[in-house]
This record gives sequence, structure tokens and C-alpha cells, in this order.
Amino acid sequence: MASEVITSSEPGYASGASGARADDFWVALVGSVDAVMRSIHGIYEFTEDLDCVLRIAWGHASHAVALSDGTAVVEGEPVGALHLWNEHLPRYSERGPDVAWACEMRRRVLHSMRLLAAYLEREPDWQSVRAFYAATTLSNRLGNRQIQRLAGRYGFERIEPPNSLLLRLHALGDCFNTWALTRAFNPAALRRQPFLRGRHELWISHATLIERYGMPDKVGQPTHRAA
Repeated sequence: MASEVITSSEPGYASGASGARADDFWVALVGSVDAVMRSIHGIYEFTEDLDCVLRIAWGHASHAVALSDGTAVVEGEPVGALHLWNEHLPRYSERGPDVAWACEMRRRVLHSMRLLAAYLEREPDWQSVRAFYAATTLSNRLGNRQIQRLAGRYGFERIEPPNSLLLRLHALGDCFNTWALTRAFNPAALRRQPFLRGRHELWISHATLIERYGMPDKVGQPTHRAA
């Protein structure tokens, strides 16, 4: 065995110690870079709820968007950008995602959307914003129809942005960012997720969001906390 060729003059380490230190370093590195990027883009937590998996930021529509409820967003219009709160996502077990993981993830997403609705109803600055979007990277094995069906369960619509070189470069950067965050916060998922993934925009109107999730009697009062 390889371990038998190590002489007594070499320092001995537990088999997982160096890996643990490497993981700690990677988490700290990715977490620091992520914090800097959140600060640059104005991404912040709108609640301190530990089960919330969303953050929010101000953004502008990079292209026109027409939603099924009649909401028509024009290019350059202020919109809300939704981002995952990676540290709060439920982790895979070593066996991978199972029914329990899927149920917990769905519960947290629904809970987060209700917290978001309560926050938006309470914050005057967000009253005039007519739509929100999430830019997601998903496996290319998922077809567009399946992605739309998944998004529709939460009131979102998949919108295809105009193709461009900038968009393709942005998608490549998103793939690396997703890989790095997954490696840091959900490493068991890494071997099940390809590096190159499709970039998708999921949109929901302010009206639809409030109609579906505006239930202040069933959620707590989230407290704004800037990143």
C-alpha cells in the first residue's frame, strides 16, 4: 500500500486533515470573493431568516420583456434581481439529492418567496418596480419545456434573451461562478453537475409575485440587512 512507503521522518497527518484544510481555504476564498461581488452589485439580504434562500438587488432590464399577465418591461427599466443565498441552500448527502432534499428545497423556496412578498409590500422603494428576474445556470440535459414547467410552479416565466457575444461570455462566467460556489457550499453536488450549463432568465411580475405569495399573516416580519 502507498501508506507503507512513508518513512517515520515525515510528519504524519490524518487522512482527511489536509482535505479539510483545503476545503476551509476554498470556502473562505470563495466566500470572500462572493462578498466583494455582492457589494459591487448591491446584492443584500432582506431578512435574517435562516431558511431564506434568496437575496435581492436593484437591476435594469437588458432587453424588453413581455410577460403573460400583460406586464411589458422596456429595456433599461428598473427591475429586481433575485440571487440565491448559497450558504442557506440545503446540502446534498453523499448519495445525492433525494425526495427529502427536494421537499426541503421546495419548502425553503416557497418560504423565501413569501418573505420577499412581505418585504416588497412593506418597502416603498420597491412599489414601482414591475418585475423581478433570476438569471440561473441549469444543466443542458433539462429541455426548455421542462425548465418552463419547473419555473411555472413558482410563478416564473422563462424568457429567452437576445443572443449576443456578451451574453455568451456572461454565461461562461456564470458557469465558473456556479462551479466555485457549488464546490464551496455543496461539494457533494459537484460531480453530478457539468461545468458548462445553460443560462436562463426566469421572470415574474410584481403583481403575480404579490398575488401568489403576499400572505403577511403567514410569514414573519423580515428585517433588512445590507450585505
